Amino acid sequence: MTPFASVALIRRNGTIVFRPPRKERPDDTTQARKAAMRFWAGHLASGDVLVKVILVREFAGKLEISERAPNDPNWIGYDREIRGAEAEPHIAACLGELGIDASAAMPPLPDVLNINGFVYRREI
Repeated sequence: MTPFASVALIRRNGTIVFRPPRKERPDDTTQARKAAMRFWAGHLASGDVLVKVILVREFAGKLEISERAPNDPNWIGYDREIRGAEAEPHIAACLGELGIDASAAMPPLPDVLNINGFVYRREI
């Protein structure tokens, strides 16, 4: 199973659109990032401008998302809950490519639990 999916945000005729996502073969994050950037930079139609490449994977019940614009030297990485990710169509397309059902994901853990009068706080 391929743990990564990538999608490209492209400026076409002044509007931002995205191409259908693609699974990335490498199992390593660094290699998957390189492969995604090379693929999307080389597969543009005439008149298209690459705005951003986004790489998504599911790890430990969360989404790990990395994004990079072509002129940026570094990738920006962040974590996100799976629930609610379908609000962004390009991330929802990546979830579909990876076979992840956002509605079946576990709800996020609360920051404070009260069990039998004892209060448990999650360290953030």
